[in-house]
Amino acid sequence: MTLHLHVRKFFCLNPNCHRRIFTERLAQLVTPWARKTLRLVERLQEIGLFLGGAAGSRLAHDLRTTVSGSTLLNLLKKLPLPQFAVPKILGVDDFAFRKGQRYGTVLVDLDRHQPIALLPDRKAETLADWLIQHPGVEVLSRDRSTTYKSGMTQGAPDALQVADRFHLVHNLGESLEQVFNSYRAELKAVEQKQRQTSTSATTVVVIAKPTATAQAQAQTQSAHQQRVGQQQDIKKLYEQGWLQIDIAQTVGVSVRTVQRFLALPDFPPTPTRKCTFGKSVLDPYKPLLLEWWNEGIRQPRTLLALLQTQGYGGSDRTLTRYISKLREAEGLPPARVLPPKNLPKVIDPQTPPLTPRRVAYLVLKHQKNRDKDEVQLLNDLVAEHPDIAMTIGLADEFLRMLRQRQSEAFDDWLMRALKSALKPLQTFANSLLDDYAAVKASMMSNVSNGPVEGLNNRLKMLKRQMYGRANLDLLSKRFILTPHAVPIG
Repeated sequence: MTLHLHVRKFFCLNPNCHRRIFTERLAQLVTPWARKTLRLVERLQEIGLFLGGAAGSRLAHDLRTTVSGSTLLNLLKKLPLPQFAVPKILGVDDFAFRKGQRYGTVLVDLDRHQPIALLPDRKAETLADWLIQHPGVEVLSRDRSTTYKSGMTQGAPDALQVADRFHLVHNLGESLEQVFNSYRAELKAVEQKQRQTSTSATTVVVIAKPTATAQAQAQTQSAHQQRVGQQQDIKKLYEQGWLQIDIAQTVGVSVRTVQRFLALPDFPPTPTRKCTFGKSVLDPYKPLLLEWWNEGIRQPRTLLALLQTQGYGGSDRTLTRYISKLREAEGLPPARVLPPKNLPKVIDPQTPPLTPRRVAYLVLKHQKNRDKDEVQLLNDLVAEHPDIAMTIGLADEFLRMLRQRQSEAFDDWLMRALKSALKPLQTFANSLLDDYAAVKASMMSNVSNGPVEGLNNRLKMLKRQMYGRANLDLLSKRFILTPHAVPIG
């Protein structure tokens, strides 16, 4: 639709006036020289805020308004950022412009859960300058970053810094995983004990076996031992004062590998299991397969046809490999003979392998959320080795201090963790000691960095939505102004 406006013109008869012609303005409808009404511009800006350029252009076309994505972004650039009052509680976190290369900082008012600014990098000086220019912040919430700690100390020395509890629990989980990594034999013993307790006189349990050949497992172990030896040599030479380039030439690796091995903790003596270890495409269908097997349907082709009707898309070899385990569990020979009657019932509890990561997760899990099997599993671990018992006990105490705000017990816990004989626990305790005030404040305050993490996820979505055009100015306006935009209609 095109609007034709008829306006009045006024002429000045004074020859000394620098302007001779004056045109009537319609300030409530359109700006001078504009091709769009103010109402249309506002609607297009709202579309651009919520959808960006390309998606906004497609929606505008469906609404019978022809506009390009670039025009929508140009309209957004004309919007000013809102004025804000300096918050009493400020949350700080980093975000990636390009992961691994360039980062920025997001600042959030935790009283209103509202983002207020994006900084172009995550340097301590940049954050300190912003805090100096905006005095009045009383509480600063952050992750465990030493860079942000330094910037907050420089920019707002009187503000209370609070370490985020989620990141503290995450750091504790990493330390627990390193501890349990040294006790794989004990974890394996507890896992076998757990499987044995699930059997009875009338049932047998399927024993899972690795699908890799002995030669492949030996190659994996040999490659891992080579990496362990390289890391030990690199760290030994570095402690003697060698340059990284000389270490790389002596060990036979790249300089980047030397840097990476120095930054990583010591590798465990055995390779870490992959996240897909013990998982199979047959897992979702095993309960139904066991039901058919115990009812007497034992022909592989018949079972394969029945499973395919249920959506199974794996190979027949995967099925026959599992059937061989069922026959072995019942004590049947692999030959095709009719099985005797009154065979024991076969069960497969489908419990995931007891890896260090799973044990660490169970320890971090809230006690009221653990089921009976998980409680029994942790009790068996405590009884298996005194170091595991001490580790679980210290972890439970630390989690209780965080969840119940028992800061008065933190000093005693810290001393016991520092005196422990386990290096990962000592390293974790030393990191808490370096950030003592912020960690203790997290046990006394209800301030959380959770809203910042949630808004950071929305920021990532907006950044990816705009691809290469997500410069800081445009990204700030879409991120900060979107909650203030009036819904269309």
